[in-house]
Amino acid sequence: MCLLVWVGSQRPLDRVIDEGEAAIRVEDVPADEAVRAHLASPCIEYVGAYEGCGCGFQSDGLWYEGVASVAEAVALEDALLPHEREEFHQSQRSRAALHRLVVDAALHGEVELVAFWAGEQAAPLTRVESQGAAWLIDHLVPFVERTKYLVPAREPAAPRA
Repeated sequence: MCLLVWVGSQRPLDRVIDEGEAAIRVEDVPADEAVRAHLASPCIEYVGAYEGCGCGFQSDGLWYEGVASVAEAVALEDALLPHEREEFHQSQRSRAALHRLVVDAALHGEVELVAFWAGEQAAPLTRVESQGAAWLIDHLVPFVERTKYLVPAREPAAPRA
């Protein structure tokens, strides 16, 4: 079963973002999609990681082995098996690309993200959390199913003098 992630924002997201070799994709959500009941934003889009679904945003293999954070995974990188290292890098690139999308979207207002297991989009949410966009790149497993994340609007960076 796959984890699916949707983003609600004030404007449509960029369609494809490449971060190194990993890409994420953004797709429109049909008007009758059940997940729309959980998001109040005018633009609601599905976002898939390098694997095509939301599973690729999660480094749960490392998390299940007791690695608690991205910083810890980076420190242990030389001890990882080659396939663990590659999966970590791909997930990290996907998280970085999603982070960039969310940061850009937050320039236009609050951003909502919600995660559900495939087919469970009509289920009620179990919690709502406020998060800064950095949570996406700081956590090995940023998403918990049936959770809505609110990222506050942000001001554009001031031009350098």
